[in-house]
Amino acid sequence: MSMIRTVPLDESMYLIQVHDHRSKYFEGVWDIPEGVTYNAYVLKTPDGAVVFDTVKATFTEDYLNALWELVSPDEIKHIVIHHMEPDHSGSLPALMEATNGKPEVWGHAFTKRLLASMYGLNPTFHAVKDGTELNFGGERMVFYLTPWLHWPETMVTYLPERRYLLTGDILGGFGTPRAIFDDNTKDVEIFRPMARKYFATVVGHYKENVTKQLPRLKEFGVHPKMVLPAHGLLWRNDPEHIYDRYVEWAQGIPTEGKVVIAYTSMYGYAEEAIGYTIELLKEHGISPIVFRYVDEHHDEVSDFLGELPDAQALILGTATYEGGMYLPMKHLIEEIIHKANYNKPLLVLGAYGWAGAAGKEAARMFEDSAYNLVDVVEFRGKLDDKGREKIKEGIEKLLSS
Repeated sequence: MSMIRTVPLDESMYLIQVHDHRSKYFEGVWDIPEGVTYNAYVLKTPDGAVVFDTVKATFTEDYLNALWELVSPDEIKHIVIHHMEPDHSGSLPALMEATNGKPEVWGHAFTKRLLASMYGLNPTFHAVKDGTELNFGGERMVFYLTPWLHWPETMVTYLPERRYLLTGDILGGFGTPRAIFDDNTKDVEIFRPMARKYFATVVGHYKENVTKQLPRLKEFGVHPKMVLPAHGLLWRNDPEHIYDRYVEWAQGIPTEGKVVIAYTSMYGYAEEAIGYTIELLKEHGISPIVFRYVDEHHDEVSDFLGELPDAQALILGTATYEGGMYLPMKHLIEEIIHKANYNKPLLVLGAYGWAGAAGKEAARMFEDSAYNLVDVVEFRGKLDDKGREKIKEGIEKLLSS
């Protein structure tokens, strides 16, 4: 199921937004029952039109039909590419064909190579640098490079007179909000966790670049009154809100009292220990966010990762499997380190039958990570008083770190 809508942002700037509910896994990996939008933009001028990005190839026909409602193919004189990932460039081949390849294309130098390798396109191309300007139809567009947010060729466009900032993937989020803008507080509250989940899964591996690149834009004098990302809500009521959240998530600034638990359990022993752990946390006034990976249920890894950027602490509980780490937990830890590697306190609980191994392997996996492993508590089979005491000590260490 999909929906497409065209929204005027002012008298000459337009949003073409596709709502994608067909894709169940973003990038083929991340579960998104909330769906995702693809936001493309069009600027109409007396001398012709400028197109900013396109949409996923699946929606090319819908996108072009919406585009032709605004401009004719002959009117399109320039195409700006912020990011070559196919959910934003997938309709480019059809657009170039419809316009007889006449529009001039603007993008990072590497974008030219990707156009050729991904689509066999060789348009008239302008490789931009920080501060490169496109002056056209009485409009001024200034380009700034934002490499590795989250591909090497990513960039943004600033329209100084309008104070519009088109950001591509950066400052975006999952979800298909009913609202276009951040005008309503409730819409923002609903969208924020979907944006955080998007940040963790899509941008998280490159989060250090967020703290480098976003402040750099301000140094260039970029102070937008409207932020126009390629996914999710558009920001005009409080454009600083999404900027500030991205920086906080990149830095891992914790929400006081937010403890996240993820556990695997084959036959209930690790689950019993987690149940006791939750009781201890509640005695401290903390209601943890819990993710389960057991025989009758697996929570989505994407939802779990989305809770980590602003967590105060993390607890992992796991079974032992064939003398080592239980495989679902091993995968989870790999994703944590790859996508959400933060300096946060961590407690590991490990249940075993004949020999403890999972806890030790977890400790090895986190050895070179940013996490502060405060304790590893391993216990044989059913949790006994000694095991409970060790867990209690581990919780005290976790909360005092």
